[in-house]
Amino acid sequence: MSHLVLEHRVDLAGLDELLRPRDDVLSETAGVETSTIAGATWTFELLHGPFANYSRTLEVSLDDGEFDVLETFNYRLDIPYFGALFRLPVRRALRTHRHMGTQPWWSPPDRMDQRSAGVLGTLAAAAVLTGFLGTLFGQTLTFAADEFEISRTTQGVASAVVRLAPILAIALVVVADNKGRRRIAVMATFGGAIGSVGAGIAPELFSFVAAQTVSRTFSAALGTVILVYIVEEMPTGARAYALSLVGMASALGAGMVLWFLPIADLGERGWRVVYLVPVLAIPLGLDLAKRLPESHRFGKGADDTSVRNHLGPLLLLGAITFLFAFYLSPADQFRNEYLRDERGFSAAGVSLFVLSTATPGGIGLMIAGRLADVVGRKIVLGVAATVGLGALTLVFNTSGAAMWALALTAATLSSGLLPALGVYRGELFPNRIRNRAVGWVSVAGVAGSVSGVLLTGWLSDRWNSVGNVIALLWIAPLVAIIIAFFKLPETSRRELTELNPIDAD
Repeated sequence: MSHLVLEHRVDLAGLDELLRPRDDVLSETAGVETSTIAGATWTFELLHGPFANYSRTLEVSLDDGEFDVLETFNYRLDIPYFGALFRLPVRRALRTHRHMGTQPWWSPPDRMDQRSAGVLGTLAAAAVLTGFLGTLFGQTLTFAADEFEISRTTQGVASAVVRLAPILAIALVVVADNKGRRRIAVMATFGGAIGSVGAGIAPELFSFVAAQTVSRTFSAALGTVILVYIVEEMPTGARAYALSLVGMASALGAGMVLWFLPIADLGERGWRVVYLVPVLAIPLGLDLAKRLPESHRFGKGADDTSVRNHLGPLLLLGAITFLFAFYLSPADQFRNEYLRDERGFSAAGVSLFVLSTATPGGIGLMIAGRLADVVGRKIVLGVAATVGLGALTLVFNTSGAAMWALALTAATLSSGLLPALGVYRGELFPNRIRNRAVGWVSVAGVAGSVSGVLLTGWLSDRWNSVGNVIALLWIAPLVAIIIAFFKLPETSRRELTELNPIDAD
């Protein structure tokens, strides 16, 4: 339990201000007055907000025409795993009395309650695992290639096979639509960790790729369920914001790969150690089974809903996702290869470059998520695709200090792609098919990834340059943003039942 005590000396107007129920990071009930000989005490309780316990008391006494007020807060945030990150901002917010419904800049536009905050914290912990598993193969393939003695073209083929995992994950996400989201979240957490360990002990290329495909299948299913939970459980004006926080947690998981990546410099087989780290996620799976509730929208909606009845938005989002993945996957997959072969970076140098340029981008991700809820998805998406990815393209075609500065710019601005585009995948489909629709859109992303990775591997071998290929591929997201602006609806601040009337019926 946290405690905060504030002392005020105010006039009657100031006292009236303090006696008004708060409406900012939380909303309060009307104060209950208790009179004593020494003065009066008002007690306020929690009406709505991300707290497990909360109370505010005002002890008021009159002194020489003014009021001495002792304001005491007793509260406990209910944000699992990441609550410590919000303790200081919440404490500072409590020091400023607001009653007009305005939220602090760091919080979602729509306030979360105890349930939604608890779900978000739990999902963010699971997203750390998906970030680690989703990044592991791309960050270590160049070192595994040295042990297995394979060319860039073979690396591209191996990457293409592993990226087929979301297709296999469709079977799991169908279960999430039929039997519940929580069940698949728990199963996928265990499966992803076990598959990673299998890849770490694989004796040759075939079994290594097979184990990674299993791990990525479970990771893809977990990522799908996380997205669906966010769309279904978060307030209307906080879906993109929540997705951005989950994206930050996923980026933390991806960054953890880089923490361990220097081990790869210790020997030809050093990269294998990194694949054993996800075994630490087993306690997380046990905690998910106890802490994560079933989505309150599961099982609701028309029974006869099918994917075939929603092919329009499915094909539209599939095409946009394909085009973005066609560019982003090669840029991610061949970045380390580019840094090592064309810029002479060591494993430690690669880790330093990626961590120092990508980590500050987390702030941009949170801001982009909030803006996507306030000003709309399309504006954020446009800036991310043009300016952000434009800077990323230049990273592959520059060197020295300019490359580092461009990488930082790219990470900060392109991060808006996740909340602005990602939230569409869940918003445009009804409850009964939401998981499988997200899964099929992911399959379109896989097709884009495979196509882009194969083309980049083939062209870079012949052009002897990754940068020229990445510049060519940038055409794809530029086309995607044009389609998005003209064809996608604006979903910011709109209820799911408004976007999907079949669920309202």
